[in-house]
Amino acid sequence: MFQKALWLRTYQQSKYVIWLLWLSSFYNLSYMYYMTSIEQQQYLQMDKAWNYIYHYYFNLTLLKPVMLLGSILIVLACTLIGWERQNNSSDLLWSMPFKRSHLYITKWLFGICNIAAIVVLNWGLFAIMKKTTFHNKYQIFSPFHTYFLYMLIVLIAIYTLALCIGTIAGNIVSQGIITAIIIVFPFLLPSLIVGVISVHSNADGEKIHTKINNMTEKVRISSPAEEFNIVFNYNPQNAYTDPKGGHHDEPNFSYIPSAKTLIGPIAHIILLLPLGIYLYARSVNERNGNYLLYP
Repeated sequence: MFQKALWLRTYQQSKYVIWLLWLSSFYNLSYMYYMTSIEQQQYLQMDKAWNYIYHYYFNLTLLKPVMLLGSILIVLACTLIGWERQNNSSDLLWSMPFKRSHLYITKWLFGICNIAAIVVLNWGLFAIMKKTTFHNKYQIFSPFHTYFLYMLIVLIAIYTLALCIGTIAGNIVSQGIITAIIIVFPFLLPSLIVGVISVHSNADGEKIHTKINNMTEKVRISSPAEEFNIVFNYNPQNAYTDPKGGHHDEPNFSYIPSAKTLIGPIAHIILLLPLGIYLYARSVNERNGNYLLYP
């Protein structure tokens, strides 16, 4: 699994997707963070020129970068497994003197190393820019530690799921479609169930939707990222008061979901990694190109 030849082949196979992943992450995270500091500094200068009271506002969600990077990771997983099946290059790979389990683990580790490197480097750049830019006057860095930790776990879970689906999908298209369906389905399930129940009974649809949504939240991969929101709102006229009337000792109005929401993505990683290794070692080449490998 640590053979240099395997790692080089994996990189050559997916280098364009990898570069897209890196460039997208730096643009949507570090670059945008830096640009918001310049933007806020310009607002301060404009307010001073017009004798206005300056209002600093910063908002960073986790769901948006997770959706973008997660989509690219799905493409990466489809490239590493689905595309191999599509053009039958897996025949040559499996004829080499490597265990199939080692081939799969190499693909998984290759993606995980890139994910970890991207998250750690962006976290470091955020820390440097926070200290050296306009943000330093109005922000504390503690929410960003949790932000990047949650991002790391969710992205690893998405990639692990997409790679595992490749062991049962026969081509690149079916791998991508099935992965997307599995990720999106828990969002649609509460509405579907409520719709069926409301047609056949007079039950309170809102209560049922809330209960089912709370249940699916525990298994959704994206659950930790859905409501994660870093907000710094310095408004001298409101004295650190949020929209609900709550008073804060500092202009930090961030919302960080409970660590319990990490159970879902961590469980996906723990279950799907060995399952993917097991299925990949027993894949059949005869059905390559079909929608599914198993009837």
